[in-house]
Amino acid sequence: MKNINIKLELRRVKCLIILIIFISFISCENIVEIDAPRNEIVSELVFSEDATAVAAISGVYSNMINDVGSMTSGGIEKYSGLCSDEFNSVASSLFTEFQFANNSLEPENNSVLLSSFWADAYNLILNANTILEGLGSSSNITENVKNQVAGEAKLVRAFCHFNLVNFFGDIPLITTTNVENNNTASRTSVEQVYQQIIMDLKDASDLMTSDYSFASGERVRPNKAVANALLARVYLYIEDWINAEQMASNVINNSGLYSLESNLDAVFLANSTESIWQLKLVTPPKVETPQLQLFFLTSGPGGIKTTFLNDNLLNAFEANDNRFNTWVSNIVFNGSTFYFPIKYNNIANTQEEYSTILRLAEQYLIRAEARAHQGVLNDAIQDVDIIRNRAGLPLIQDTNPTISQADLLDVIAKERQIELFSEGHRWFDLIRTDQATNVLSSIKFDWQPTDVLWPIPEIEIEKNPNLLPQNQGY
Repeated sequence: MKNINIKLELRRVKCLIILIIFISFISCENIVEIDAPRNEIVSELVFSEDATAVAAISGVYSNMINDVGSMTSGGIEKYSGLCSDEFNSVASSLFTEFQFANNSLEPENNSVLLSSFWADAYNLILNANTILEGLGSSSNITENVKNQVAGEAKLVRAFCHFNLVNFFGDIPLITTTNVENNNTASRTSVEQVYQQIIMDLKDASDLMTSDYSFASGERVRPNKAVANALLARVYLYIEDWINAEQMASNVINNSGLYSLESNLDAVFLANSTESIWQLKLVTPPKVETPQLQLFFLTSGPGGIKTTFLNDNLLNAFEANDNRFNTWVSNIVFNGSTFYFPIKYNNIANTQEEYSTILRLAEQYLIRAEARAHQGVLNDAIQDVDIIRNRAGLPLIQDTNPTISQADLLDVIAKERQIELFSEGHRWFDLIRTDQATNVLSSIKFDWQPTDVLWPIPEIEIEKNPNLLPQNQGY
């Protein structure tokens, strides 16, 4: 009878192999629609041996990258860039994108896209929880595989909670597959969510290996350094400068694996020496990344490519910055010039690019900021100058070696703005440093300080009233 039930379930979801079962499972529209019986069947099948456990976590990464415009497939970069001073949009006021660009989000009118971000993250979290529970109850997985996959699942859960808490503020903290509890979960404070994120990332660092041998040398599944790099970012956001510096140093000093690419054109190539964690499309090689599909303009803005770079960003580049020459292009359309990012530029399908989630340059800037806040200015200058040197810019140690702490922090903020543009950092940086209103109030129509948080999607509140109260301003 048990075998018959499994076969019926397989027919019902129209899957033929275990990996596809799992991908179908994580593609459900909403967390509340994933029922307990399906969880049990998928867990039983996925965790029967090493290969299927690895297929399960690989399915999570496939889901993260293959839906262009979703939260983890270019969506963070696009929509946070629109909310900040990175992107403009040609979309009309009738479209959701316009409301992101003008920070005029409405919980009701934007429920589809906002709910998509919300559901994308919670579906990934739920599947990470399913993997963890499945591993915990399995006696068929070897210890090394169990540890590695468990670490990856905890990292994915932390990564999703991190993005949710920075977009929405207080959020439900989901650490089990209990459907009833998850459906009615109340919002947890930002502080408590960060505690869980840190706990998950510490566990992940302890569980995962130091190299990429488990992924055939490719940087498409997280290792110990990925957990440490994300921990460095988390500590920076909560202003734990000592730990931010330490975690970033752990990654930077791993010289056997990571180094800055001297050629800016190589930074976003598959398995570049600068990449710490990338996502690979599960399609034939040399395909277009989501970022290329969303941002690279071959004609005037239109279709899904409705964004172009904001003048505020363009004017922030210093003269002769190699990053402008290498990572920015433009096109003239109907008499207007539109600038756009070309960090991903594999239009001719000549070199394979992977979507980069974490890279080494960010770690230098994290450490620089953490050191500056601690008053260790000379060391902070050295870190900033490593980034500026590659960009072909004058070094701070030569032009202003006695720079004040406040001015150095401004320099670091600007370097983050330029180095990491169109990678999903600027919006969060403005918020965490309390600069959003100062920067955006003069360039955004009807900017309100409460715009720093997105509204909880109305459709989610209708399903779970425990998500109330709504964020202020909405």
